[in-house]
Amino acid sequence: MKKILALLGSVLVAGCFICHKTQPQKKPEIRQVVEQRAPVSEEKVITRHSVVEAANFYFNSSEIRSDMNKMNELEKDIKANPDAIILVEGHTDNIGTEEYNKELSLDRAKAVAAVLAKQGYPNQIRVYGAGSSNPIASNETAAGRAQNRRVDVVLVRE
Repeated sequence: MKKILALLGSVLVAGCFICHKTQPQKKPEIRQVVEQRAPVSEEKVITRHSVVEAANFYFNSSEIRSDMNKMNELEKDIKANPDAIILVEGHTDNIGTEEYNKELSLDRAKAVAAVLAKQGYPNQIRVYGAGSSNPIASNETAAGRAQNRRVDVVLVRE
């Protein structure tokens, strides 16, 4: 009887170990990102970084198409201003309805905010979808529209 109980105990322990190892791994926890309803006033801006090169997007997509390793200046500014709010503003070109572009730009901002949140900065992160309202290039050309599919990261005072 003792041998059977010992065998059952071994099987139970092994089963728990295997079950634990085969469960899907939890993703690292990302701090909450707060959605902002309106753009921030310019007098509250500490610095503004357009991350077109570091984080740009294909047409109709919120997937970041390049790595975000080219953000040295932004990282320096965030570390120099640990009490600043990080506002991530998403932008689109002017193709599509404004309602759709606002939603897409918000999704783009959330994608970059998720990457920033994983960096462990102490700052609060907020996101804003500006839609196509603030282009940095002409929407008349494909190259200009590509530049407008971007995210700006703005450090702001509370």
